[in-house]
Order: sequence, then C-alpha cells, then structure tokens
Amino acid sequence: MKASVADLPAECLTSAIRSDDDPVLAGRPLQLDVDRETLPRFGDDLWNLRPAIFRENARTTGGKLDFASISDPEQRLIAKELLYAKLNERVQGLRQCMDSTTSNGFLVKLKRFFAFVEAGAGRVRLGDIDQGVLDGYLAALRSGGRRTPPTIAHLIEVAIDLHRYRAYLTGGGISFAPWKGRPAFVVAGCVKQNENTTPRIPEPIVGAILRWSLKYVECFAPDILAARREHEMLEAGCEAMRAARKPGDNLALLVRRRIAKRIDHLRAQGRGMPVWCGGDRKGRATPPFNYPLLALHAGCNQTYRILTSDPTMRLIVSAFDELGAEAGGMDTPISIDPDTGEPWRERFDSKTLAHEEKMLQAACYIVCIYLTGMRDSEVQAMRAGCHVVARSADRKIERHKIRSISYKWRGPEGALEEWVTIPPVGRAVDILEDLTEPTRRQRGCDDLWLVLNPNARNKDKQHIATDITRLLNLFRDHLDTRFGSDGEPAIPHAPYGNPWHFTSRQFRRTVAWYIANRPFGSVAGKIQYKHASLAMFEGYAGASRSGFRSEIESERELGQLDDIVTYYENARDGAKPAGPAAARLCAEFERVRDDLDDFPGRVVDTTRLRAMLKQIARTLYVGHLNDCFFEPAAALCLKQSGRKDRTAPILSHCSPDRCPNSSLTARHLPPWEASIEEADRLLADKRLPPLQRKALEAENARKRRLITPLKENADETDQRRQRGCSARCDEASS
Repeated sequence: MKASVADLPAECLTSAIRSDDDPVLAGRPLQLDVDRETLPRFGDDLWNLRPAIFRENARTTGGKLDFASISDPEQRLIAKELLYAKLNERVQGLRQCMDSTTSNGFLVKLKRFFAFVEAGAGRVRLGDIDQGVLDGYLAALRSGGRRTPPTIAHLIEVAIDLHRYRAYLTGGGISFAPWKGRPAFVVAGCVKQNENTTPRIPEPIVGAILRWSLKYVECFAPDILAARREHEMLEAGCEAMRAARKPGDNLALLVRRRIAKRIDHLRAQGRGMPVWCGGDRKGRATPPFNYPLLALHAGCNQTYRILTSDPTMRLIVSAFDELGAEAGGMDTPISIDPDTGEPWRERFDSKTLAHEEKMLQAACYIVCIYLTGMRDSEVQAMRAGCHVVARSADRKIERHKIRSISYKWRGPEGALEEWVTIPPVGRAVDILEDLTEPTRRQRGCDDLWLVLNPNARNKDKQHIATDITRLLNLFRDHLDTRFGSDGEPAIPHAPYGNPWHFTSRQFRRTVAWYIANRPFGSVAGKIQYKHASLAMFEGYAGASRSGFRSEIESERELGQLDDIVTYYENARDGAKPAGPAAARLCAEFERVRDDLDDFPGRVVDTTRLRAMLKQIARTLYVGHLNDCFFEPAAALCLKQSGRKDRTAPILSHCSPDRCPNSSLTARHLPPWEASIEEADRLLADKRLPPLQRKALEAENARKRRLITPLKENADETDQRRQRGCSARCDEASS
C-alpha cells in the first residue's frame, strides 16, 4: 500500500512514480530549432512547454508552468505529478492528452482547489477529501451567481482529474468517484454537455460593427496607409538631413531656415501651424504645437532645445498668429466620407496615426473572422501571401481563397487548410499585408497579426494573440467616441443597456446562426448571408473539415426551435400567421396550449413547451417572402421542379399563396409591401400596355389578399397597445 504524501517528511517529498530526470515533453512533436538539452525535466520547478507549441500566436504564458508559485511542498508534488500525467498519459474516458497551451490554465484551477481545501482542513490531504468537501467547493463556486455553469464545470473538473489520475499520484489521489461518476457538465447544471454557450451577437450590433469595419477597409484604409508612408519618408528625410550636416554648420540657424521653408509651404496651401489632434490649450502659454512633426521637417530629430529656443519660438508663434492652427499637421489628404460628404477625420499626427493603424487592424480582423467562419486560431495563423485568387474551370468566376493553419483536431502542429471566401475578405487581407509590412520587415517574419506600435505594456510581445479581445472592444469604443453621440452610439448597446463586450468566438457562432436561420438577411447592408454561405462551405475544401458545416446544422436546429416558439407565442397573443399553412399551425398551437393550460396568470414550463413544439420545428425552413413547414407530399415546389431529392424545399420555386406548407408572419410584410409599391409605380405609367397592366393588377390583388390577415393582426396589436397605454395613463392620473 502506498504511503500518503502527507505522511512523508517535507525533506523526503519525492515522487514514487517519476524520476527527476523524466522528460516532460517525452513523445511530443517539437519545433525543429529546439535545443533538447534545455527541455524541462520533472524535477524542475519551471516547465517551459513552448518547444511543443507550434502556434506562434499562442499567449506567451500559456506554455510555462511555474511550480515555485506553490509554497507547500506537498501540493507542489501533487501538481507536478498530475500535470505530467495529463500531458503524457492516456486514461479511460479521455480521447487525448492535455494540450500544452491549456496547461497553465489548468494549474491555476488546481491551485484554486488546493486553496479551498486548505482553508477548510488546514492542509491538503487527498485521502481525507470526501463528497462533502467537493459539494462545499461546488457551492462556493456557485455563490454570488457570477460564474456560468460551463465555467463551474471546468473548475470542478480538477477534482474529477485527481480521481481519474490517482494511479499516477504518489498519494493515490481522491479514492472515490466524485459526484458518483457524473460528468462535470452535468454536475454544474449545463443543459447539454456540448451546448454552445458562446453568446450570439444581436443583429443590430453585428451589423453595425461589420459595416464600420468594411468602411475602414474600403474607405479609410488608403488614407491610413498613405499617412504611414508619409511618416516613413519624413523619418528617412530627417536622417538624410542629419547625415548631410557638416561639423561646422550652425544647427540652430539650419533648423530655423527649414522651419521657415515649411511655414512658407503651409502659407501657400492656406493651412495652419500643426498642433496635436485634440490638444488642449488650457493652462498653456503657447498652443500644443506638434514639435515632433516640425523636428522631422527641420531635420533635427526632435531636439526640443533648439525648437523651443527664443528665436525659433518667435518664428513659430508668429506663423501661428498669422496662419492659425491645423490639427495633426501631416500632408496626407483626408478622404470624404461618402455618408456625410465631409472628411472622415482631421489630418494625422504620429499619435493618431498609430491609433488608427490599430483600429484598421481590428477592422480587418472582424471582416476576416466574420465573413469566413474561421476560428480565431485559424485567422491569427494567416501569413503574408495567404490570399490567392483562382478562377473556376470555365475561367468565368473568380474564387478568393485564404490559406492558413487549422489546429482543432489536427494535433499540435496543425494542418494547412484553404477557405473559399468573398472579395471583401480578400481586400482586408491585402490591406493587412500593407499595414504590417514595416513591422514584418523590422522583425524578419511573415506573420500578419503582429502587435503594431508596441508600448511599455507589450514591448516584448510580437503577436496579438489573446489581446484581440481588448483590441475589438477598443475599436468599439473608438467608433462610439468618433462617430457616435450620447443618444446614438455608433455600435448599438446590448439589450441590458451597456456596450456589447466582443470576444473572438462570438463571430463564428453568429454567422453560423444567420446562415442557418436567416439566409436571405443581409450582412452589413450589401452581402446576403446566402452568398456568404455559398463561399464558406458549399463544396469547397477546408471548410467542411473545419467543422463549420456541422455548426451550421447545430445552429439551424436551435434557430428552428426558437422560431417555432416565437410562432406559438405570437399566435397565443393574437398575432396569428397567414398563408395556406396557417390553419394547420393554429390548430397545433391550440392543442399544445390546451395540454399546457397556457392561459394568462399561469407560469408555463418552457422546457416542456419546447419539447412539444420540437417536432413542428424540424419542418420549419425560413424564407425571405414566407416560411415553409415542409411536408414533401404537399410541397408544390417539388412537383414543379421535378427534383428527386425530397429532404428539403426549394424556396426559390415556392408558391406562397397556394402551397399548403406556406406560412407568413409580420416579419415577411416589408418585402411584400415593397413589391406592391413597385407594381403601383409601374401602374401609374399611362403608357403601360393593357395586357401588362391587367397582369400587374391581378398580381397586386393576389399579394394584397395574402398579406391582409397580417395587416389586420398588426392593426389589432396597435389598438391593444394604445388601449394599454390609455389604461396606464388613466391609472396614473387617478
């Protein structure tokens, strides 16, 4: 029988399972240029696992395990043995060993569990832990309501692992199966173990952020890139002037002459003296002049002592009194915003240029990740030259393709994949290459997602990696500040009233949901989700293996169920559907309502409601002009097309007013009304031929009959709303 770790003296705490010389990365693929003598050993207190991490954009701390941060030697030994086992040993119930990139996060969760046990028992003795201790830990994690069930599941997985890997722990681990062997996700209360809990970005929010991102890529990017080239030319010119200076030259006199020449140039163009963008003159004797820009023009490398000397300052202030001020001061002209007819910003200075470069990088990321369906790791693995344009076999259609590395289910090294996408993504990648070219040239790499203009906070960091979340929300705040107002932010707020918090995972789930459930909706006002879906996964290499198609189907099931519940609730509240299938649907809803006793004042079991409607939801296919509750035997579209495949409707062949499967809701009213208005405009033309006029009049009459029930429902809803408002006003006045 093994001796417990807790029974051993502190100085004798050595592993009975592992030797101090055991290599931590034994059997794992390693980078080619790794010095194997430096690889971590079990006895080390610092394990550097980065030689086994091939993702260059992985967080720098993700592959380093610092066991010295655990002061208690007993806990340190348990942590080492458990982490070694998870990295190298296969156990029943797990498909693969732990990935090196997640090891640091697991150690943090393990230390949290140790701290809880130690606070209650005084020390960590795995053999003394019982189910009561684990239930207490679960209750502590749930307290406060801050953590979601999936987060709690990941935290309690530590306790399950201490039992699962007990054969690889000197003290034997937790001897019993925690929570009677139930999975962590079940214990934590998750509805479904594989449920996607990533929030879906609401349509107004994702539409706005993508619209502004495309605007940056298509309208603002040329100005930002031109300003960067101008700044580089100014720096090169400054260096040339400094190199050409002779030992006997009077530097102060040279500087004044060059500044005077610059002033003459500004005067000739009708421009003012450069000041910092947003510079505040409050409390200043002189305006906030852009001295670095003046120094570049004067060739003095920001030698402020010369620029602020009395003769030079008199020259600058005199010019300011004559010409006034100009925000920024760089020469790059600013393009006109097509929506406002005004320049989209003031001229650049070095600070605003660096900021706008980061905003353009964020915009390129949003365009890439949302319009390709790629994962964050796949987007951030893109390199220069990854965008290629190929033609179809008939040479008529261009295919825009993105080549990158896919890591999920591909092992630590990943595999080269190819995504077919749409032209806006290709433009974003091309712009990103131009944007990062100076940084890539300086660092000697071809990665695209690099930290631009590093500061003291990230001076040693090369790749954006997990900082992308901070950058996305910085972009949101920038748009609200520059283009929004107090009452109307550029990016609409979340339903709970605060700015939406963006994460990289949200974009893939959101586009999957809209492709599955709103294929005829528009992306940023110009691209249909149907078009995006054709490029993303239909028949092309890469996308199917990336799992995007399966996510589409998963989101379709969820969306169908959400839609049918909305159908039911609207019908219950009086807003019944229209179309040939309306009677069948309303009868089914009445049956469900009777079974549930769903009447005012009653609380309905939502889970039971969704279960009762699930069968109807499976037949629902959302369309632009109508929805289809598909039954192959009654589908007119199949009879008209003659298609042998009877698993799904052909919405493009639909007859909304005749097919027994067709249903319309208030969501379908706008396109029908727009079609009627267009026909009315044609009918107003007196030159219209009689036969065409007769056909249009019959078509409009058919359309009006079809949507009349929906308009009546809308009128009744408005009347009920007005009666409710009047009743509330009368109650308030009394």
